[in-house]
Amino acid sequence: MIPIRVHLGPMPEMLRTIMGDLLSQAPDIVVAGESARSEDSLCQAREERADVVVTQDPTQAGASCLDLVLADSPMGIFAVSADGRNASGVTLRRRRISVESGGHSILVEAIRQMGAELDSELDEPNEGRC
Repeated sequence: MIPIRVHLGPMPEMLRTIMGDLLSQAPDIVVAGESARSEDSLCQAREERADVVVTQDPTQAGASCLDLVLADSPMGIFAVSADGRNASGVTLRRRRISVESGGHSILVEAIRQMGAELDSELDEPNEGRC
């Protein structure tokens, strides 16, 4: 079993500690790292080969890349290769996940579900660099 690698992104220190403690109890989840600034979190998560970034929902729209990814409106990115012969696409779509009932296990299960969805969509390793 390959563990789901989680990066803890920007959130208050107490919330980060709670999330880290909760996730470290799950045998199939590894906390790969953490970052305090939204400007750093996506690059650090990619460097750590994280599957999922757990972060606090921003209270207001910001200008960092992570803030823009978390925006409500969906967005697609179409990347064309340098020679114009190939392309790839990324769809950024926000969907709500309820974690208010069921205790801490529902949060862990939601992260497992995200990891499973990513694993099923994976057709080749992503070696993106920042």
